[in-house]
Amino acid sequence: MKSLHTLLKVAQRRMDELGIEAAKIQQQVEEHRGRQAAIIAREKQEIAAAAGNPMFASMLPAYRLRVKWQIDEVQQQVKSLDSVLIGIREKLQEAYVEKSKFEQLIEQGDKRATAERAAREQAMLDEVAINRAGSAGK
Repeated sequence: MKSLHTLLKVAQRRMDELGIEAAKIQQQVEEHRGRQAAIIAREKQEIAAAAGNPMFASMLPAYRLRVKWQIDEVQQQVKSLDSVLIGIREKLQEAYVEKSKFEQLIEQGDKRATAERAAREQAMLDEVAINRAGSAGK
């Protein structure tokens, strides 16, 4: 029975590790999205600045192309992290199923032990009652 408790602890630790890993990756995704928002905000500022300056306006198409490339790169990184996150979530589901199995086995073992203990106690009470009835009849 102790081995089931140990296996349960191992399964719980595995779930915890996967949860931490998922949280770290989610944080990276949020950082990339923040970076993307900053790039877009900076682009809007540059467009506004270029509107008043003909020299900047001539460089604007090349700048916007560079911004598009940066945004595409960030989106690829987010997409890559999202696919890793999907894999971790699948592993997390598997770990949860495993943990649940151990919990069920422990619960069944506890019920079985309680039933066996109750049966032994009842057998002892029955024996005492038979002994009393036998000695009262003499």
